[in-house]
Amino acid sequence: MRLLVSCFLLLPSTLYAQLTMEDFLRSAAESSAIQAFDKQNDFLESNPYKLPVINGLEFRTESNQLDLDRQDYALRLKPANPWEVKRNKEYFQTYQQTLQLDRQRELKNTLKTYYETIIDWAYLDELKNLKQEENEIVKTSIEILEAQRFSNFFDANDYAELKIDQVEKLVEQEELSFEEDAQRSKIEMLYPSARNQVISWTLGDLIPIENIQFMIEDHPTVNGSGEVAYRQKKIELAQSEWALEKSNINVGYLQAQYQDYRIEQDRKPWSIGLGITIPIFNPNKGDMAKRKLEVIEAESDLLDARNEQQEGLALIEKKLQTLATRYHNLQNRLDNLDVPSLTANLQKIESSNPITMVQLRGSLIKSRSIAARLKKEIYLAYIDYLWYSELLQQQPFQNYLDPKFN
Repeated sequence: MRLLVSCFLLLPSTLYAQLTMEDFLRSAAESSAIQAFDKQNDFLESNPYKLPVINGLEFRTESNQLDLDRQDYALRLKPANPWEVKRNKEYFQTYQQTLQLDRQRELKNTLKTYYETIIDWAYLDELKNLKQEENEIVKTSIEILEAQRFSNFFDANDYAELKIDQVEKLVEQEELSFEEDAQRSKIEMLYPSARNQVISWTLGDLIPIENIQFMIEDHPTVNGSGEVAYRQKKIELAQSEWALEKSNINVGYLQAQYQDYRIEQDRKPWSIGLGITIPIFNPNKGDMAKRKLEVIEAESDLLDARNEQQEGLALIEKKLQTLATRYHNLQNRLDNLDVPSLTANLQKIESSNPITMVQLRGSLIKSRSIAARLKKEIYLAYIDYLWYSELLQQQPFQNYLDPKFN
């Protein structure tokens, strides 16, 4: 019985645990795409690509002069091309380095999706709260008009419009609930453990807009372990593959031959044969040409990656400045309204209609909705800046949306 009671006491803490942003972001490294890279790297760590010293071993026999009593036997040994062994090792080492850089690219893209999901949830939470306030304001306005039914302030048309507006606000709030369900499903797909946890990310939990500029100034340079580094390594990989194709030539053979009939002739039955390939003609020129084309393509991709990074950073910095300016201008206009003083003055006027103050609150909510939208766009642009700067995937991991960068 005590065990049963203990289980029920522990149940709420399991069902209603808070999902932190750090746990959610950390789970990005456990995605199937990232694990696939880890498995490939683990496989290559065991050096499965190491070529043997002996490239082949053949047993040969032939009938000398079609005489069954004059049968020859030979054992041919084909040594591996030492240049091919070296080039093969260099190729797979370069491939492994490319794989690790590709993993960083995938992790960066995955983290970007996770960050954007957090921002979308926080913005949706803000919209729900604002919509709830709007509903309360409409409800209060209707109650005020109903109380003024027999006064000069009552307007039947205003009352009817408010009732219609109340229904529309309820529909809008229900639509936001559908969006929240869809957003939660997305989070649970990314992080299945979120199914039993409460998600309470809000815009107020994120890094203040004012601190984003300081964050950018503290990280002015682009980290060199991202897209550009990957493209550079792709060039090395293509060059390494070209060198491997060039050295893919049989160096020759070493053969031991036994001829039994020579014993009757008082001669030794054993003989040694040696063959060396003279690399005048290369049969791999077609494959080498393909690899050379891959080198040229990789060089073009590197140039594109550098241009995209530079242009992307410039555009994102400009976008951030524009959005931040618009956001601060809106905040300044709201502050200049001096709403507390305006509300106090309206209350002092005896002939003022109390519904006016309620309508004033409703107008402010619209401005707050615009401010919330601007904050969302600023946060998304901020994540884009971190993406172009190759900072998202850098270790140790940081939560760049947290004011303390946990």
